[in-house]
Amino acid sequence: MNRKQMLKEQKRLKEERRQTEKLFNDDKEVYDIFKILLGVILFIGLAFVLINIFNGTWNIFNKSNGEETKIDPNMLMVGTMFNKEDGEYLVLAYDMSDDNNTYYSALASMYSGSIKLYYLDLSSGFNRDYIGDATSISSDLTKLKFSGPTLMLINKDTITKSFVTEEEITNYLTNK
Repeated sequence: MNRKQMLKEQKRLKEERRQTEKLFNDDKEVYDIFKILLGVILFIGLAFVLINIFNGTWNIFNKSNGEETKIDPNMLMVGTMFNKEDGEYLVLAYDMSDDNNTYYSALASMYSGSIKLYYLDLSSGFNRDYIGDATSISSDLTKLKFSGPTLMLINKDTITKSFVTEEEITNYLTNK
């Protein structure tokens, strides 16, 4: 190659390098490319999320992720024990977290009497204030205390009968 061609080639290479550097060093163009890529990624992500929500794959509107919380209408708290519409009903109070809970649960499920039976969980934090060393049965909530399993017959907001021993509770629930 002669000198003229070499200079011409060098000039062409410098011009190409300058254009390439300009293309990649221009902040505005890099920023624009970044915005376009970010937009495409967000669009794909949003489409993915919406497709999964509409197909039912994801249930984001339910806090328990598909598990339904069931409220037992037969479960009471001490504070609502006297607020039932039934004229006469039974309340079986026992510690449902205790090992004996299976015995009392089975006993309650075998009950076939005409009087409605409700449950009161003594292990619940709502009922903690009503746990004591000795059972004290009273229609006055300030005097009511449970020391163990108790069956109460309530008629018109008054406790008419109570059974505190396992034998008494078993006899009442199985014979009625």
